[in-house]
Amino acid sequence: MKKKHILITITILWTLFIFTQSLLPGDISSDQSGFIVDVLYPLVNKMGLMIQVNDFSFLIRKLAHFTEYFILGLLLCILYIETIKPNKLWLIVIIHGAITASIDETIQLFTPNRSGEVRDVLIDISGVIIGMILTQLWIKRIRNHRSK
Repeated sequence: MKKKHILITITILWTLFIFTQSLLPGDISSDQSGFIVDVLYPLVNKMGLMIQVNDFSFLIRKLAHFTEYFILGLLLCILYIETIKPNKLWLIVIIHGAITASIDETIQLFTPNRSGEVRDVLIDISGVIIGMILTQLWIKRIRNHRSK
């Protein structure tokens, strides 16, 4: 039971982290992603990938959405996998992720220089789904390895 409480706490903290990022005004959020762009863009150019800096910045921002929700999908899957039947696990995790993403984008509607976008909700949900799929595959592999 202690493990379950730890998982719940981590999941709540991660969700709060996501919401906190959405409360950052647009200029601060842009500075954060701009830092990542400044570090990675020269590497991308050295690799010979021809991409405009604005397009690369857009990609980094969307990957941030995906990554936040990939981790949420992983946490939700681990949290629910022991207590929810497999055929309902997908539904519960996706609904939980979709509600979180919708709240997240709604928060951004009220944050200076930010916008809430349906496209971002879809990116977020795709992160949850991929996180859930990979977590299930990882758990299945561990269980198969232990049974040998």
